[in-house]
Amino acid sequence: MTLGERLKNARKKLGLSQKQVAEKVNSTEKTISNYERNYRDPDTETLIKLSDLYNVTTDYLLGRTPKKASKLDETVNEAIEELKNEDTLLFMKNNEEIDEETARLIKQALINGIKYVDAMKKKE
Repeated sequence: MTLGERLKNARKKLGLSQKQVAEKVNSTEKTISNYERNYRDPDTETLIKLSDLYNVTTDYLLGRTPKKASKLDETVNEAIEELKNEDTLLFMKNNEEIDEETARLIKQALINGIKYVDAMKKKE
């Protein structure tokens, strides 16, 4: 997959038009179109803006993948999957010592922790 294809897919996943993207990254619709059709490559600053907007890494957009997932990546992915698990949510709700509000707060704290770790990884 090319840079242009990844840019287009990421934009479409968010349901944004090229015009909306252009406004958000201080560019033009024609320039965004040129990126997506592989007529031009974005400069570094624009690439970073696009990756932030699309919530993906610049490595993803450039087609670079890590050789091996880090232990932290695996832990974060496992935690996310566990939070999505209905049994986990039911346990949190059905545990007599944990009321619904507490369960919600625990879940939100875990999600915020995962987001924080993910943001720190992106800064590396």
